[in-house]
Amino acid sequence: MRFEKSWSLLLAFVVLTALAAWQGPLLAQEARGTIVGKVIDTSGGVVPGAAVEITNKAMGTKSAVLTNDEGFYQVPYLIPGAYQVTVELTGFKKHVHDDLQVRVNDRIELNVTLEVGEVQQVITVTGDAPLLNTASASMGQVVDSRRVADLPLAHGNPYALIGLAAGASWNNQSATLNRPFEPTHIVGYSINGTRANRSDVMIDGVPSTATANANEVIAAYVPPTDIVAEFKVQTATYDAQFGNTEGGVANIVLKSGSNDIHGTAYWAGAPMRLAANEWFNNASNKGKTETQYNRWGGSFGGPVYLPKLYDGRNRTFIMWGYEAIHETRPRNNNGTPTVPTAKMKTGDFSDLLTAGGASYQIYNPFTRRAIAGGRYEQDPFAGNIIPASLINPIGKKILEYYPDPVSPELANNVGQNNMVEPSLPETITYYTHSFRGDHQLSSSQRLAMNARFYKRDSNYNNYLHSVASGEWFQFLSRAGGIDYVNTLSPTMVLNTRYGYNRFIRVIMGNPGADGMDITTLGFPKAYNDAIPESIRRFPRINMTGYTGTGIGGEWRPVDTHVLAATVNKMQGSHALKTGIEFRAYRENDIFSGNDMTGVFNFDSNWTRGPKDNSATAPSSLGQSVAALLLGLPSPGSYVARNASYAEQSTNWGLFFQDDWKVNDRLTLNLGLRWEYEGPLTERFDRSVRGFDLSASQPFAAAVQAAYAKNPTPEVSTLNVSGGLTFPGVGGEPRGMYNSPKKNFAPQLGFAFKINDKTVLRGGAGVFYGFLGQRRSDVVQHGFSANTQMNVTLDNGLTFIETLANPFQGGLVEPKGAADGTFTFVGQGISPFLENPSSPWNGRWQLGIQREIGQGFVFDIAYVGNKGVHLPLSGTRNINALPSQYLSTSPVRDDTRNNYLTANVPNPFYNLLPTTAISALRGTNIARTRLMVPYPHFDAVNVWTSEGYSWYHSLQTNLQKRFSQGYTVMASYTFSKFMQATELLNAGDLNPTEMISDHDTPHRLSVTGIWELPFGRGKMLASDVHPALSRIVSGWQVQGMYAIQSARPIGNWGDLILNGNWENVTLSSDQQKRERWFNTDAGFEKASAKQYANHLRTLPLRFSWLRADNLNNIDLSIIKNTLITEGKSLQFRCEALNAFNHPNFSGPNLTATSSAFGT
Repeated sequence: MRFEKSWSLLLAFVVLTALAAWQGPLLAQEARGTIVGKVIDTSGGVVPGAAVEITNKAMGTKSAVLTNDEGFYQVPYLIPGAYQVTVELTGFKKHVHDDLQVRVNDRIELNVTLEVGEVQQVITVTGDAPLLNTASASMGQVVDSRRVADLPLAHGNPYALIGLAAGASWNNQSATLNRPFEPTHIVGYSINGTRANRSDVMIDGVPSTATANANEVIAAYVPPTDIVAEFKVQTATYDAQFGNTEGGVANIVLKSGSNDIHGTAYWAGAPMRLAANEWFNNASNKGKTETQYNRWGGSFGGPVYLPKLYDGRNRTFIMWGYEAIHETRPRNNNGTPTVPTAKMKTGDFSDLLTAGGASYQIYNPFTRRAIAGGRYEQDPFAGNIIPASLINPIGKKILEYYPDPVSPELANNVGQNNMVEPSLPETITYYTHSFRGDHQLSSSQRLAMNARFYKRDSNYNNYLHSVASGEWFQFLSRAGGIDYVNTLSPTMVLNTRYGYNRFIRVIMGNPGADGMDITTLGFPKAYNDAIPESIRRFPRINMTGYTGTGIGGEWRPVDTHVLAATVNKMQGSHALKTGIEFRAYRENDIFSGNDMTGVFNFDSNWTRGPKDNSATAPSSLGQSVAALLLGLPSPGSYVARNASYAEQSTNWGLFFQDDWKVNDRLTLNLGLRWEYEGPLTERFDRSVRGFDLSASQPFAAAVQAAYAKNPTPEVSTLNVSGGLTFPGVGGEPRGMYNSPKKNFAPQLGFAFKINDKTVLRGGAGVFYGFLGQRRSDVVQHGFSANTQMNVTLDNGLTFIETLANPFQGGLVEPKGAADGTFTFVGQGISPFLENPSSPWNGRWQLGIQREIGQGFVFDIAYVGNKGVHLPLSGTRNINALPSQYLSTSPVRDDTRNNYLTANVPNPFYNLLPTTAISALRGTNIARTRLMVPYPHFDAVNVWTSEGYSWYHSLQTNLQKRFSQGYTVMASYTFSKFMQATELLNAGDLNPTEMISDHDTPHRLSVTGIWELPFGRGKMLASDVHPALSRIVSGWQVQGMYAIQSARPIGNWGDLILNGNWENVTLSSDQQKRERWFNTDAGFEKASAKQYANHLRTLPLRFSWLRADNLNNIDLSIIKNTLITEGKSLQFRCEALNAFNHPNFSGPNLTATSSAFGT
């Protein structure tokens, strides 16, 4: 009866929620705690109508409710901290539970037994919350304030503690990109079988994420540890209030002010004389790298108190924090640069022949001639030296902006990584402010507000020491929120919230190149004047195998708005919760990169030989520099006209949650969430939408007639249908795709109390990922335009445009959607899939939690995850050469390769627009171009969602709360992560199943804090002289240890191995950085014998071939000295990566490279 009665109120409850939400702004994912329980008398009878008062001991604020008819109560939205719980009713003694610690997202079950007596009689119980979680099936790891404050953390970055949770693995190979202003990298965790950078980050319950690159989220703000109260890593949450994420949730709560005024000031530095030398410097007998590092900050909190005007004690509180970092250290995003030697700049490549042999021969493209079989050949330059008469003055001038190598000994490295410098400094300045205010409006209403800001500036990567390289980088973050709690009745509470987050990414090139007159390089004046001075700079030179001059340029603000409302209702034994959440993700971008001046690509296209399809030199070394000196860019060189954009996607979430206390031993968590993510839109419709497979083209008849004269046997009739569609044009909707509307996410959990020290917990649920602005940006074909350079139309028999006369027809201006389906014909396109599916994960777990010893709790659980409709790793090219045409030979199949790449008469000649790529505009065309589904386009790349994954794990956790002078936390995960999110061949219909690149079979994390047992109040030397007591008291040591299995090496190329892949593995005593795997196991290393147009069957990864393990220990010593009552001084010495363990990136997997296997 009670069950039926409770659920019969559901409809009324939902309606009530909607009405409540109407009162204020529409809550995000909850970070605060909840205390629930049941009040009974000594005979076991329920006690209805008992007054339950919860008092925050630091702030003095109170929350009051009454027990319902079945004796249950619930008090939600409690800021983490210490509380006093008072229960009283006439005829019973008052019951007080003091020092109850509420932590992030806690759901504490506190049952109270009242004894008959007078209210003036008080029974007081003192103690922390129960160790066992008997109220929820959710899994996660609370990181308390003591650990946040005392554990050694690089740069004071609290997100480093995410890895303490079982089920979380670190997926960023770099050990240095861990500063609070490295937002892309510091949250690179994979949680319970989901991809890295898919989890949500919340600060005070409001999302604090942004998008830097497609299909990932980053941390928009990293609070200093000094202002972090604590946080929780929620790895499996069976609460329908939580959604909008495939992975877990890192839920951070900032400190609040209290009735006591408190403040801090601190400074941290890293003196070079105390730092260990880097592993690589030691290995090469080099000294320490010159660095400077300073971090300082402070905080202040307390009540708002204005003498004679306002006394905010027990009512109004503020908290402010500040931190700054100034750092100078080497950084080079492109690794060790590779630059041409002084002799190469004059056209002399003879050293390459001496060092590497005939594979580095340079061929003369001006001797090219047609031969049988649709091929071309050309003659070598004698002695590998280009005659001075053939050297293009512009190419020669460009090379003057390249420095000579610092280490030009080609006999050892064949020209690679030859510019080793002592340092390439990056100077960074960073500062942040954070503010929080709390106000008790009345006995039933509370208000909280917060605001945050940071700014980071840096300059780096001037690796060429000229205006041809170098960037200025800036991140800015602004965020804030307001939260309102209203106790509508003794059993009902309303919470409404608004949150805003803005993350701005700014990149600018070397200011010395701003407005550069490129006629100084030798380019024609007409070309120079066609580019607005405001965006003109040194052009982008891409030489294969060598460091390029690519410079980014953008101003990109990313905004997140969150509006939400939730109502909590205690109805019988059911703690009901329902609500609505709205999110808007917006991004604007204005571009100014040097691709808008010009992109000139140089490779082996014109300088290899003797045939046009002969193997290139390893890494194209020499051959690409020769092409630049000859003034002959490769096809695909262009000038960009990039449009700005303003995109948005929205997300709605409705949820209902019932935490049902079935009896004293069993609690059920029953939830249902519905999510709808609106399609990506652009404010002015400046984007493509989809790809109409049946769209006719105006040249169709002429192309098919020309093709009929010289058909290729595999294709009887050439298909020239298909074209782009645009939002808001021709009856198309404004959204880029049709959003799925049936994203229901059921969740079920249970907690069963076996006995007073053991709880069995389990659950299962569905969690949806994202499609919109966080998945991809708008695609602006037509609104942006590239002017292609027409180097040749006859495969190099004659050259039309060179560096001396590029873009003779002028620059193409964007037309928008005016050309309809004819837009971007002859170029690569990236339309949206019309009916995409939302990625989702089904997650389940079953575990036991056991209280052992004094203050220890141990968890062991099986956790599984199944990913469905996952995006492929990159886009799918639906215009790829079908796999059935590829060679299946175990060795290089030159016969098949020559056939596929043979030049045949081009049916598109003179029929495509001048913006088409040159490979489609010449008199001849490669046969493969006619064998693809849509030959009038280059690649047709589409985001698709046919990927899937599966994950199984055993997870354990051991924790001891701080007592007796120490605390310990340890977690271990044993897992296997498989996925099918990659294609072996571009034309494959389905992704291939293999070990995941995120698979880490073992991870162990251990932390501990130990107060040394001597000094005041300790076991030893507790009664020494006060002066000596100041010296011996207050010492503590702490540490963090993390060891994690290596991820699989990948991605392997389509290599030829004349042997067994299992023999590629080396034993640990044989494995070295210079030879990570057995490079002599039978790999084919000759460039001329590598596969081409081959049907790949070799997996991208092997579970037994892995990169380097993560093995890191951070240690510290802290000395706390009491100065006077309420004032103390802390000195700490930290040893990060105390034993200087390196974490090598994956080895080189190019068999033709001299660095193969290193």
